[in-house]
Formats: sequence, structure tokens, C-alpha cells
Amino acid sequence: CISRAFLAPDGKSLIGAFRPPGVIANVGVLSLEDGRIRRLTDVKGAMIYRVTSLAYDPAANKAYYTADNYAFRDLMEVDVTSGKSRMLLRDARIGDIVVNPGDKSIWGLRHLNGLVTLVKLAPPYAGWTQIHTFAYGEIPFDLDISPDGTLLSASVGEVDGKQSVRVYKLDELGDGPIHPTAEFTLGNSTPESFVFSPDG
Repeated sequence: CISRAFLAPDGKSLIGAFRPPGVIANVGVLSLEDGRIRRLTDVKGAMIYRVTSLAYDPAANKAYYTADNYAFRDLMEVDVTSGKSRMLLRDARIGDIVVNPGDKSIWGLRHLNGLVTLVKLAPPYAGWTQIHTFAYGEIPFDLDISPDGTLLSASVGEVDGKQSVRVYKLDELGDGPIHPTAEFTLGNSTPESFVFSPDG
């Protein structure tokens, strides 16, 4: 199993979380030249299929991931160069994380009492700010943010089984009703892993 993976700035490796058979799940660097994985840190409480929620900041060369994924979910940071990791937030209940390239904030989804809330963590990531709570039965997942830091995409499942990919303007997100600037509906098919291309 593998999490979302990110191409390293040198173009020769992928940063991701891996769960190969017989090996403890870990965040690592996969060489595109020989297929070897340099393990950075173990993932405590990894998910079965997606391993962890992983985000990456190429400018700082740091990866952010979630631990205790079947409990209250901690937010972690690992330096890709040194492999040194640290906990940013304990029991944050935040997943589906992504780094905003514009201001280096981390955005994610927080689940509590059947509701999903879009949250933002500004550096140094010591706490989170509530941006928008979605209606009951509306479940967003798989977040991404455009390279210019202005748009957010999310796959959304609804209580009636409808699935879609929605794109929102970040500066229009808040407590009131929000409306996507674009939406792609896939009926009952689950849209997974939609991301922005490098040109936005």
C-alpha cells in the first residue's frame, strides 16, 4: 500500500508513506532509479489501504502525516533530509491534509460528531482555525490546493450516494453557505486522488 506520493524537487524520487508486506508502515523516499526506499520514520496506527494522510512542502523539504489514524489522529512532521520527526498536534482528529504553496498553511478535514470541518493550520502549526463545517451527510475528502494557493479541490460524497469533485476559491470559504466554482459529478462512482496539475 502507498499513500499519496510527491515528486521530490530533484525529480529522482518520490516522497510517500509505504506499507509493504511484513514491514512496519513508514514515511520514506522511493528512488525512481533503483526502486529502493529510504525509510524516514515509522507511522504509528497506519491505515490499511492509504497508510496515512500525507502532505509535502518542497521548499522546506518536510513531509506532514497523520499517526494514530484509528484513534484521535495526531499530526506529525518529518524532515526529509534528516529523518527527524516531531509531533505538531496530539489528538487533533485532522486528516486529508494538504500544504498551501502560497502561505505554507496546512489545510485538512476534522471529523467530530458526524460533521466534517475544513480547518487551517498556520505556521508553526500549533493550533487550527475552523474555516467551514459541511452539512450533515456531506463528506469531503482528498483535498488539494492549486500551486498559486487560490483554489481548493475536494471529492465529496453525499448521504444519497452522489459523488462529485468540487473546486472552491479559498478566499470565499467561511462560515456561511459556500458554492463551488466548478463541479464534476460522477454519479455513484467514487472520485479519488484528484489533484491540480503544476500549471493549475
